[in-house]
Amino acid sequence: MKGIGRLRSLLDSQISQDDGLPPLTDEDRRYLTRLYDDSVPLPVEASELTSENPRLIELRDAYSRLDLPVLSLSRWNRSAVSSFLDLRWFRGETLFVWHYRELPRVSQLKYFVYARYVRDRDELGLLDRLTEDGLFGCWTYSFRGWGRVSRDLLQSINEISYLERQLKLSGQPSIKVLDIGAGYGRLGHRMAQALDNVSDYCCVDAVPEATFLSEWYLRYRGCSPPARVVSLDTLDEQLAPRTFDLAVNMHSFSECPLAAVSWWIDRLVELQVCRLLIIPNEPDALLSTEGDGSRVDFSPVLDEAGFELVHCEPVISDEAIAELLPLHDRFYLYERL
Repeated sequence: MKGIGRLRSLLDSQISQDDGLPPLTDEDRRYLTRLYDDSVPLPVEASELTSENPRLIELRDAYSRLDLPVLSLSRWNRSAVSSFLDLRWFRGETLFVWHYRELPRVSQLKYFVYARYVRDRDELGLLDRLTEDGLFGCWTYSFRGWGRVSRDLLQSINEISYLERQLKLSGQPSIKVLDIGAGYGRLGHRMAQALDNVSDYCCVDAVPEATFLSEWYLRYRGCSPPARVVSLDTLDEQLAPRTFDLAVNMHSFSECPLAAVSWWIDRLVELQVCRLLIIPNEPDALLSTEGDGSRVDFSPVLDEAGFELVHCEPVISDEAIAELLPLHDRFYLYERL
């Protein structure tokens, strides 16, 4: 938040200088200094997105009474959540997702390149079928003949396309997915819309606000079922061994301490999940985030649990596009025999 204030001051200074640069427009300033795009009004139902919601209070209380290593939080500590997560605008810039700090025209061109890249690898034609409405503060970009796109939409399609290439999801009679660190339910929403054969998409998260939002969002999007949310205090009774074909972890392990990562991997072993897709925050390492800010390699945890890396490739395989965006993440697909 303090960074946004400093950026506003810097922009005010730049605008007042007679340095020959074209002045920033009101739209430029809004884009550069706002954490969310409020040009799309909130629906009436968003009045439920408050810290006083009884369900959120219930989840916070239930999680506070648990004594589990997974609740040893680092990036998602209570202070960060309370100061950098507006429940109403959860698809803007929050702990869930970052937003480009560039002029709108620059970001729009980058997203056009991103959309072209995704379309070229979109075997299922999802970019023509899935839509983006910009609700809940999501920054969007519109292109003639393409409609509106967002980071949520393009990132989700790119991930689904990777899974389709590697696992041929669309050809399976039934797909059951466990999403660890599911955030607000981004991928669950898109998977449920994209594939008719998703029979169970289960979202779990150690942060009560994320559990609350994913419950609310998936219900709002009409995705429950097949998508569902299981709270941390009911995992043992709601999840059974040999239930899931695949587990996914999108950037979550990188934001957890090693103890939390180990706890989740132990759960996957107990549930006998044989495939795991991880996207870490670093391009060339699997690193946790400890409470003191240090980073620890968590790949030995996977090795000890019997998960073998069977495929790895950049999220953006075109090096020039990856550098332009910039987006240097990698897909890590594991199997456990």
